[in-house]
Amino acid sequence: MPFSPEERALLEPYVTDCERDVFAVRNLNGIVGAVYARYSRAATGFRETLLKEFVEAGELDMSKAQDLIERVLIAFGDDSIGELEGAHVSFENISILATKEIEDRRIGGSPIEKSTRYVIYDQPGPDGYFRYYRDPAVAASPLGAKYDETMGFIFRTYAELVEPMQDYYRGLKPMEEAEYDINGDGVKERLTDCEKEADQKAFRRTYQNDIRTKACDALRYLLPVATLTNVGVFGNGRFFQNVLTHCYTSALPEAQRLAEATHEELNKIIPRYVKRAAKQEYNAANHERMRRFTAALLAGTKPETSDEVELIDRGEAAIAERLSQGPVDVAAVRAALQGEDDALLIAAMLFPYAEHPLGQLHRFVSGLAPEQRQVIVDNFIGERRNRRDRPGRPMETGYPWTFDMLTDFGTYKDLMRHRVTTQLRQKFTPKLGFAVPPDLEAAGFAHRALECRDRAAELYDALLPEFPEQASYATLHGSLVRWVIGFNDREAVHLIELRTTPQGHPSYRKVAQLLHRAMAARSPWRAAILKFVDHNDYFWSRADSEARQRAQERALDEKK
Repeated sequence: MPFSPEERALLEPYVTDCERDVFAVRNLNGIVGAVYARYSRAATGFRETLLKEFVEAGELDMSKAQDLIERVLIAFGDDSIGELEGAHVSFENISILATKEIEDRRIGGSPIEKSTRYVIYDQPGPDGYFRYYRDPAVAASPLGAKYDETMGFIFRTYAELVEPMQDYYRGLKPMEEAEYDINGDGVKERLTDCEKEADQKAFRRTYQNDIRTKACDALRYLLPVATLTNVGVFGNGRFFQNVLTHCYTSALPEAQRLAEATHEELNKIIPRYVKRAAKQEYNAANHERMRRFTAALLAGTKPETSDEVELIDRGEAAIAERLSQGPVDVAAVRAALQGEDDALLIAAMLFPYAEHPLGQLHRFVSGLAPEQRQVIVDNFIGERRNRRDRPGRPMETGYPWTFDMLTDFGTYKDLMRHRVTTQLRQKFTPKLGFAVPPDLEAAGFAHRALECRDRAAELYDALLPEFPEQASYATLHGSLVRWVIGFNDREAVHLIELRTTPQGHPSYRKVAQLLHRAMAARSPWRAAILKFVDHNDYFWSRADSEARQRAQERALDEKK
């Protein structure tokens, strides 16, 4: 219906158009979800509902709106309505370890994190310490001095190698020999080919960034996950309620403190949609029970060595064994497949609490009697008191592509951000091994990296008895992480093609290539769908990307 001039004046601050059937909503942060929920059961549209239900005496009545929100949430439930409200939250000066607690709540939120590929961590902060997280309990303990000494050593090593590594790369590619397509015309030029001062400036900037990012790529292996970083997140109310609940429930003290601070700030923006966020006793009890149970169950089983990437058996071995025993029928094949599927799910229940590869756990569970398997299931599920007591992510097991991974932390950090996947991870530790960056070795600095590795492992061992969660701060980006990633074919196209582009970090490019090769070995035609996977190697991986950025900046300048 047409709106009167007075109604239009009321509506215009909150909608982009008062006449068209398609319009955007603005300036209603905190109540827009309630309006949408209200109009989903009303005969009128959004604008009419806003005027009728949320405007009093010609003005938006926030107190009335808050009361209506409460009523809407009671009537509709706040899980789905929370997805219609959102907020931007900045998490600054938090550890990289803590960012994983936030970013791993992958549905409903969009994070962007400070990149260790572009930011150099070679300067102390205002407090005189390098940029690493100092847990208050650790700092106040007798181990506080050792923690600071170790972190200081690692960051000093990093800082001392920044310029030598840039010199190393300059030696490999002197500026006068470098070539970049800074004009975007498909032709690479040298500095001497640039006649205009602006082109010369763009060339030098491209070269400096090229060298700088190469140094960052190599040196990030030394950074501990205690490194301070910033994360900006946009998420809906349901996402933030899940983040808060997870962080309240986490055993990591930093995550618990972040939950309190974040809850306080979100209460200023979308209070009704994070109202139920609290520590989830069900999950906390389950995690603690599974840690103890898994340690006892696997006490006599030594973890096997594993490859960087291993595609998990979907039951082929069991079927081959069954077929080798003579004639079989469909029921027998189905039973064998179901048995393997069940064993893999139960193995996934153990995985986050173990130190073993998923494939080894799969074989371990396959050898157990049904009653022994049920004990594992009972411990993992625990005592569910209501529908909100939900078992953890191992229950997502069953993707057509499930990979057992042993990669450096930096690779894990880059790949875990993909939302249409399931990842299970084990405890971060510097004890699984360390990937020495090839360029550090070629430049003659491998011994410096290994010194950092040894100091980190020593700190971890010292912290573990009294501070088992904070011990993970000693994990370096080059430390190996045991984790599992599962995804379907559509996500395989996105993830593997994206992560093999030339500008990708060498470590995750290699892993993405291995994922594709493993897929091709099992199903060539499905792997062939991924036609844009790049299996080439690129030493100067950021060079062309930096040059394209100069060309785009030039186009913008010319447009202005």
